[in-house]
Amino acid sequence: MTTIRKLSQQDLEDVYRLNVYAFQFEDTEEAQKRMRHEFDYGSAYGAFSEDKLTSSLIVYPFEVYYHGSMFKMGGIGNVTSYPEVRGQGSVRSLLETALREMKDNGILISYLAPFSYKFYRKFGYEIAFERRRYKIESGAFGSFEAPEQRVDRVLWEDEKEAVKSIYHQKMKQAIGPLKRHDWVWEKRIMSPDKKRLALFRDDEGCPQGYVLYDFTGENRNDFQINELNALTGTAEKALWDFIGTHASRSEAFSYTGRSDQRLTHLFHEADLDQKITSYMMARIVDMENFLKQFPFDSEKNQDFWLEVTDDTAEWNNKLFKLSLAGQEVSITVSEKPEDDSRFLKASIQTWTQLFMQFKTAEELQFEGSLSGSKESAQALQDLLPQGVPELHDFF
Repeated sequence: MTTIRKLSQQDLEDVYRLNVYAFQFEDTEEAQKRMRHEFDYGSAYGAFSEDKLTSSLIVYPFEVYYHGSMFKMGGIGNVTSYPEVRGQGSVRSLLETALREMKDNGILISYLAPFSYKFYRKFGYEIAFERRRYKIESGAFGSFEAPEQRVDRVLWEDEKEAVKSIYHQKMKQAIGPLKRHDWVWEKRIMSPDKKRLALFRDDEGCPQGYVLYDFTGENRNDFQINELNALTGTAEKALWDFIGTHASRSEAFSYTGRSDQRLTHLFHEADLDQKITSYMMARIVDMENFLKQFPFDSEKNQDFWLEVTDDTAEWNNKLFKLSLAGQEVSITVSEKPEDDSRFLKASIQTWTQLFMQFKTAEELQFEGSLSGSKESAQALQDLLPQGVPELHDFF
């Protein structure tokens, strides 16, 4: 019989051994230290068979930006099982337990990085983020008009507050990126292999952009841009000019950004090697409270009836009446929609994609995922903040 429980420090060694076996990473002191940090920061859950740990996962207590608002988000990571117990339902039991705990703790939404999109769709998750990957040859550089302001290589310890401020200003109006607490910055972003940092300041000495980068490849001659954020076009051009000065020593440059982020204006030739890739999945944990906190853009009084189907989190299987009175939002649970009302029905996966703006209501209706009239769908779409979901972290 399988039992599920929250893990404690006494389980850390067993969790670490399970992760080493499942993910096949090298058992080193650095790996043990990283596991301790993750275990301490998150909430771990384990499945046991006859008192032996067979599967586990960790829920990280994050927050995410959403168009000026903030949502509590549970990041699912380190989902692991020994091969002999896969397919026996332990991961489902772990996720059901984790989702209920998240709901009880006021967490509205959850993200995870899937090994299989098909597998996690069974638990209400759906793809919510894409990224655009660039591979740039050294010969593509040379078209920049470098500003007089310099980009300086700096130390993280000296400029960490400036970098954090730039990231916050850049992301606070976006849809879905992580609000990075100190643990994320120190343990995830500025890990030992991502220590190179350059900073751009304007004429008044104010930091306006940064780039995190490293040299990779067999001969360390590939320029890997881990992150680049700029608050102005001048800062963006200056940072890319700084990157371009490495064209004589680096054979190739790689960069991954938001799915709609275009860089062709920065280069003489526009035929850059670009590829859109699927990234993380998401799901709404608590639909009722998610709707209550969502920043609807409404200036008039209107009502919608939104029906949710959710095979994993049964508390979401309801018909919600969404009433908007200007900026005031009211949510009630209804038995049935009123006659001639704006009624829409969808799975939790579809609602997640719509509210994360990964797909529009029109697209979801076209593919058959969102049921209801076109007028109702468009009326709801008009209330959603515009933007493209973006996420620059991994867990």
